[in-house]
Order: sequence, then C-alpha cells, then structure tokens
Amino acid sequence: MSEHGKPSPYGAPGEPPLRNVLRPPPGGRGELREKGWAPWHRLAAWWFLMLVADVVFYVLLTPIWLGLRGAAWLAELRSRARRR
Repeated sequence: MSEHGKPSPYGAPGEPPLRNVLRPPPGGRGELREKGWAPWHRLAAWWFLMLVADVVFYVLLTPIWLGLRGAAWLAELRSRARRR
C-alpha cells in the first residue's frame, strides 16, 4: 500500500506489471524514449574509464595476483617437504 491507501502499481508481490514499459509509472513525466542517447562526451568518458579499468585489472593486478598465488604454492610445497 502507498501512503494514500492505494495499492502500489508495481513492486508489490502479486501485482501485475506495467502494461507499457516505455510509459512512465504513475506520477512520472514523459516517455522514456524521449530521453535519447547520452551526450557523446559522457560516452567517451565512459569508454575511456572502461579501458583504464581493463588495463589496471588485466595488465597490472592479475600478474600480481598470480605471482602471489605461485609464491604461496611454493611456500606450501617447501613446508610439506621439510615435514618429511
């Protein structure tokens, strides 16, 4: 129930979905198609940040992680060999 005592038009269990997904929910303004594309400078910034994040993760962090795992594996093998 909403604050006005009416059932919520979406989100509540058992409620039917909105008939037209491009039409805004009650109280909304305009159709979602009216928003259009994001400005080109924001798209460019998004793709630049994605590229930087990929380089940081795959080029820098993955080899460090693999090196640490390899060092831990070698340390475990050496400790097992010493116990024998």
